[in-house]
Formats: sequence, C-alpha cells, structure tokens
Amino acid sequence: MVKKQKILAALTIGQSPRDDITRDILPLLPPDVKVREYGALDDWTEAEVAARCSFSEGDEILISRMRGGGQARFTARFIIPLVQAKIDQAEREGADATILFCTGAFPPFHHRKIFLEPEPIFHAVAEKLADGQKIGVIVPLPEQIPQARAIWKKSGVEIAAAAASPYLESEKVRSAGQSFSGQKLAFIVLDCMGFSAEMKHAVQEAGGFPVILPRTLVVRILSELFT
Repeated sequence: MVKKQKILAALTIGQSPRDDITRDILPLLPPDVKVREYGALDDWTEAEVAARCSFSEGDEILISRMRGGGQARFTARFIIPLVQAKIDQAEREGADATILFCTGAFPPFHHRKIFLEPEPIFHAVAEKLADGQKIGVIVPLPEQIPQARAIWKKSGVEIAAAAASPYLESEKVRSAGQSFSGQKLAFIVLDCMGFSAEMKHAVQEAGGFPVILPRTLVVRILSELFT
C-alpha cells in the first residue's frame, strides 16, 4: 500500500527559505513527508521591521535570520499576528502539520491541524532530564539572558547562561560552550532554532557536556507521528 504524501509546513519567524535548518531536519523525516517553508517576515524588509517594531521594558526579544543572511531583532508581540497569518496560510494550502521554528514563549495559536511549538516541548524534556540539576543555556543575544533565566525558572530549571548569535557570530558559539567547562551541569541547551547540528557538536566538544538541539528534537517527535 502506497502511503499518502504528508505536507509539513516549516514556519520560521524570520524569512524563508531556511536552508540552514532544512539540511539538518530533512534526513530525519520519513520519505513521504514534503516540506513547505514559510516565513513570518517573508513580506517585510529588515528596514521595515526596524521601523515598525518598537521595544518596551519587559518585552520578550527575538531574533531570526533574514533571506540575505542578516538577522532581524523584534518583539514577540510584533511577530505573533504575522506567525498566525502564516499558520492560517499553510493550513489553507494543505499542510498536515506545522512546526514553528522558534524557541520563544508565545500565547496559544489557532490551528486546525497538528502544530508543534518547540518551547513547551523541549522545556518539558529538559526539566525531566535535568532532574533538579543546573543546565547550561546558550541564547543568541546578551539581552536575552535575563528573560531566559526567568522563562527557565518558570519551568523549574536553574540555568547558567551564555550568548552567541548563530547568524552573525557563529564562531563565538564554540566559545560560549567552552565558558561552561568545569561547571557542574547536567547538559547544555542551544536555546534558538538558529543553532545548527554542526554548532551542537562544537559546543559539545568545547563544553564537555551533552547538548540538546531544539530543531532536531521537535522534528524527531513529528517523525514519530508521521512514520
């Protein structure tokens, strides 16, 4: 019996396509799954994002890669309606499931089909695996460290934190991993979908701890549903 092809919508909060993500996830998907890419900022330029997005104290700050290879910086409240619009579009165009390629914390999105939001999934996995131990967390921006501490605390996990952008300073990701060397940690989490499998291995080697990579974690879960 020939299995019906499944359509997976890969939704980034920046711009598509994201070849840096798909090269890590495609080998993990069943052969009958076709990936369609969507970007919340596909219709925006970096200049438009900078002009339209204002920042206030307490905002959750997010970054994502733009099509030209640069990064855009914006708030969660700015991107939420744009993400919702792309979820709606993907489902109209036949997606059987959607993965949000962002580890930020969001309010619930409306969806009719399977929707995987990484943050609650990998926080739950990390909390269980940590079992009361401290973990290392790498985020893209230094200003994201306080919000990371607060978000992980809500999940019941104490963290040591470092920052390195996977988009503009990938060479510093290894150094961020090395900064955890000698600490008493259960493992390290790369807390952004921009971090690649190659960066995971570099951090693991530099820090000396196991490393959780959210982009491959959530795709492995989805593969279980589609296999």
